[in-house]
Amino acid sequence: MQHLRPSVEEARSARGLEEPRFGRELGETRFAGWLEETHSARFELCRHFFLRFFDSELVSSPGQWKVLAGGALAILFSLSVIYIPAYYHKYLALNSLEDPQPYRLAVMADVLFVVSLAMLVLGLFITLEWTELFPGLRDYLVLASLPLRMRDVFVAKFAALLGLAAVVTIAFTFPLSVVLPMLMSGGIGAGIPIQVPAIFVSSSLAEILVFLSLVAFQGALLNLLPVRWFPRLSLVIQGVLLSLFLCSVPLVLSVPSLYTAMNLRPAWAVYVPPLWFLGLDQVIAGNREPLAIQLARLSLVSIAAAAVMTLGAYAWSYRRHRTRVLESPELPRRSWLSAGGRASALAERLVAGPRPLAVFGFIAKSLARSRQHRLVLTAFSAIALAVIFEGFVSLVLGRGMEGLRVRSAALDQAIIAIPLALSLFLFAGLRYLFRWPVELRANWVFRIHEPGHGAELLGGLEAFLYYCAAIPMAAVTLPIEMRWLGTRAGALASLVSMLASFVVVEVTLFAFERIPFTSSYFPGQRPLVDTVLRYVVAAAGYVGGLSTIVRLALPSDRAMLALAGLLLASWWRARRARLDWRPIGRLEFEELPDPGVQTLGIERD
Repeated sequence: MQHLRPSVEEARSARGLEEPRFGRELGETRFAGWLEETHSARFELCRHFFLRFFDSELVSSPGQWKVLAGGALAILFSLSVIYIPAYYHKYLALNSLEDPQPYRLAVMADVLFVVSLAMLVLGLFITLEWTELFPGLRDYLVLASLPLRMRDVFVAKFAALLGLAAVVTIAFTFPLSVVLPMLMSGGIGAGIPIQVPAIFVSSSLAEILVFLSLVAFQGALLNLLPVRWFPRLSLVIQGVLLSLFLCSVPLVLSVPSLYTAMNLRPAWAVYVPPLWFLGLDQVIAGNREPLAIQLARLSLVSIAAAAVMTLGAYAWSYRRHRTRVLESPELPRRSWLSAGGRASALAERLVAGPRPLAVFGFIAKSLARSRQHRLVLTAFSAIALAVIFEGFVSLVLGRGMEGLRVRSAALDQAIIAIPLALSLFLFAGLRYLFRWPVELRANWVFRIHEPGHGAELLGGLEAFLYYCAAIPMAAVTLPIEMRWLGTRAGALASLVSMLASFVVVEVTLFAFERIPFTSSYFPGQRPLVDTVLRYVVAAAGYVGGLSTIVRLALPSDRAMLALAGLLLASWWRARRARLDWRPIGRLEFEELPDPGVQTLGIERD
């Protein structure tokens, strides 16, 4: 038994190997326990408001915010990896040139691209969190019973918001500020390491400017607009900002190709915020050109002015906003009730049967009342506008403003693509929204009337997609098509686009056996990359391919009528295939669990 007893040296070595791991585990346990403990009121308020940024009224489960936050940060960190293949070969070629001018212009264009993209990313993020920038009515009602001072609530809200902006800023700018200078170095760019702090500081301050400007803008709206009007106008403003940011994506992505214009010194440069921070980057990197110094000063002055306005907006809201929110009466609903009555009368004429009419009205009223659903639908519409805008941006970059004034095949195709892009992303957004419940377990009315009437109830969904999406979309875009393409050609192009949207409706309804907003939803079932690739392929095939076919057939009436007949036959065949595919049995009110859970044989209630 003596040989089984470990020696002192072996015991010490084993203990020495185990102590560091034990120490790390103990430190992690203590840190996790410290986070679970209750601390000061300000700390708890900051933690409450910070976690609220990742909360959702649509689907909320314990710990889900960690998955959401981790996925968002991972996407921001991984954006820098996209630049490595393209920029490596680009700067490898530029560094081999004897003339340093192309390299210098390319560096300025890429820095301007990073600054613009940073402002765009944080602008999109703050726009999505638009309703959480200031304490709202729910915060006042929930926290009013606690022994808290309103000053602590405002300070904690602003601190949590500033912390969130700092996390997003560092997650996006730090990898880029390290990766891009590494790709630039070598040859001509031997002294490029100074660009690491230059890019990080300039792009971070650019993001902070966007953050402070949006917060100050909402603070001014909160205190200037009547409180009863602000919620509805706020959604409109949020949708407009979201559309503007998404439509600016093609412009931002085209910045690296404008390297030849980096040698110009236009007078309007002092009015473009991204150029301010490009000047700041140049000053940090050692450029003492008068224009660069002027732009750098403008960037710092804008940051200081935005900070003063933001603090002023919070102080103003602290004095007046709580009283105005709690004491202001609700908005009169007479006009809305009368409009709803007229809409109901029109729906009764279009939809036959009480059950389809009930589903039709339920969908319309749910979209009208749920801010979250309307915001998601606005986001899909903004993506469609961005796709449309990208076509016109490519025309301007290729031919200048003459590309929009002189009729050409590219301009005709961009005009034809307008209703196609809008219909594709509108139906994609609606199908995505229909899976999200308005209120969980509030579907008992449809559960009672569902047995034996599944197909009849789904008729209301079909009527909604046709009467509230496909036909109105064609009617709205008809004047645009007729104005640019001519009366005859515009009417035919609009007819073809409407028939194509009818086919999309049938594809959307195929195997969709649930009443919208009544089924449970498990988020994150499909990877984000898979979803993005699906939309890219669909947009390229449906919008790009079909618009090309319509443009080629547009000069001939016979070709357009033949294309319309082909789409009409495709719609009819798709409709008959959907109706004859299988009879509607039981509608789906509960999504199936994951395959790993199904093997356990656990039945859902």
